[in-house]
Amino acid sequence: MTAPPRDRRKSNQEGDKVVFDDLMMQGEAPGLATYGPRFEELIDALQAGLTVAAEEERPTRLGIQPVIARSVVERAGYVEAFPHLLGAVHTYEGDEKRWRSLVGEMEAGRDWSEEHRMSDVVVLPAVCYQVYPHLEDVELVEPCTVDITGYCYRHERSHEPGRMRSFRMREFVRVGEPESVTEWRGRWLERARDWLSSLELEVAVEPATDPFFGGAARLMKPLQESEQLKWELVAEVEGGTRQAIASSNYHKDHFGGTFRIGAGGGIAHSACSAFGLERIALAVINRHGESPENWPLGVGKAVAR
Repeated sequence: MTAPPRDRRKSNQEGDKVVFDDLMMQGEAPGLATYGPRFEELIDALQAGLTVAAEEERPTRLGIQPVIARSVVERAGYVEAFPHLLGAVHTYEGDEKRWRSLVGEMEAGRDWSEEHRMSDVVVLPAVCYQVYPHLEDVELVEPCTVDITGYCYRHERSHEPGRMRSFRMREFVRVGEPESVTEWRGRWLERARDWLSSLELEVAVEPATDPFFGGAARLMKPLQESEQLKWELVAEVEGGTRQAIASSNYHKDHFGGTFRIGAGGGIAHSACSAFGLERIALAVINRHGESPENWPLGVGKAVAR
């Protein structure tokens, strides 16, 4: 027996204006949410604060789409290393006649997705992946620094606060000679810690590894640990739940070699400093409460309210 539909009617106390939660409304599946006006104002303020933190470098600002060519993530090794996190885009490519014949079968319970096939795009797993293909076969005369924001997708079906399947990431990316990249990465790790601390968050800087899958974990995790290629900045996002709200990552020549990017007569290295905007917002709310007027003055200045 089919369950009756849930009654979604709510009392509207503001005339014709629909009333939404100020902060967050959970979605219909784990790891999904819709954010209210106060939450979005905080996101905007955090974005403004990060822009100020990066202004002395004057990075090139790029706008991106939430999908990326499947060939890019295949070449970059993401499919091999993180198949459990990747979201592929499937679509129907048959004709209308065939689809009409399937409608009745779907009403009888057939899975409509059986007729869909993988497309040439996947959902973007990390915003920096949109940068490297545009530098392919380029010999960099000076380091390239990029400022980029976008939605990422990781297939994590979790109810844990802050562990969203779709989330916004602000990344600053550096590509160039190894010395330039490592110096930049160290500077941004300190800058990220100082900026998050200015929000009066209790932040711990911890060595970390990516969630590699299968054999890749046995190979790559020891390398990341021994060479300290990944650092995470961890804070409490909800009572007792601590998560990485930012990270600093050194890729060495992985992307430079894959996309044939040159610098200083050799293969370019790359690094990124990444900020999870929803998680930072949750950490601020957890620390200081839901009302901006109750936040310490220093927090307001830091997020450029």
